[in-house]
Amino acid sequence: MLIFDFDGVLMDSLPEMAVTAYSTLKGELITKLDQIPEGALESYFRNRFHIQPIGDAPVLMKWCLETGQFDHGKVLSQEEYDSILRENDEPIVQRTTRFFEMRGRFKKKDIDAWFKLNAPVQPLWRLLAEKQKGSLVVLTNKNREAVVALCKHFDLEISSDNVYSGDSGTTKIDNMKQIMQRFKHSNYTFIDDSVKNLREIDEHFNKGEKVVELLFATWGYTGPNDVRLATSSGYRAVTINELMQFLR
Repeated sequence: MLIFDFDGVLMDSLPEMAVTAYSTLKGELITKLDQIPEGALESYFRNRFHIQPIGDAPVLMKWCLETGQFDHGKVLSQEEYDSILRENDEPIVQRTTRFFEMRGRFKKKDIDAWFKLNAPVQPLWRLLAEKQKGSLVVLTNKNREAVVALCKHFDLEISSDNVYSGDSGTTKIDNMKQIMQRFKHSNYTFIDDSVKNLREIDEHFNKGEKVVELLFATWGYTGPNDVRLATSSGYRAVTINELMQFLR
C-alpha cells in the first residue's frame, strides 16, 4: 500500500505557506508574496526544508525577518534551527492551530488568491488523477480541509476519509497507526520529502520487523544534504520519474 505526503511531494504550496506563516506571525492577513520583504522571503524559501510540523513555520519566518533577510543566502544547520525553536515558548499545538486558523481566514477572504499560490506537482498529479480514482491515501501535516479543497480544485479525486492530517496537532506516527488499524495490510510504503519524518516513522514502526518501506522524494522541499542523509539512513531516494514508472 503506497501512502503519500502532500506538501512538496504532490503539491507545491511553498508560496502559500510563506504568506500564511507571515500572516500568522504578524496577526494580520496578507494575500500576496510581494507583501513579504524580499530578503526574508528568499531566506524562508531556502530554509523551508527544516520545517516539520507546520506550526514551526511562523517561528522560521520570524528568524527570517529579524536575521535571515540580511544574509538571505544562509542555510541554517540543524543545530541552529533547533536553537531557534527552543527560544519560542508557545506550544506547538497552539502555533499549529493559529496557522490553520489564519489559512482559513485567507481562503475565506480570497479563495482565488489562495489557489494561485498553490500548484500541483506535474506530471505526477495527472498520473495520480488517472490511476488512483479516489483510492489515494495521504499522510500529511497539512490540515484536511485544505488538502481536500486543493484536490477538488485541481481535479484529483480523493476521499476525505483518506486524508490523515495534522489537525489538532496529530502527528504522522498517530496517523500511521490509524491507517494500519483501518487497512490492515502486512506492509506499507510511505513517500515523504522530509528525512526527519521518515526517521520518526522508521524508528517507531520498524524496530523489529520492517513494516513500512520508506522512500525519499528528491523533488520536494529538500535541503542540500538530504539525499545523502536519506540514503545513509537506509531510505531509497527516488526521482519523480522513478516513482511514476513504479505507479504505471
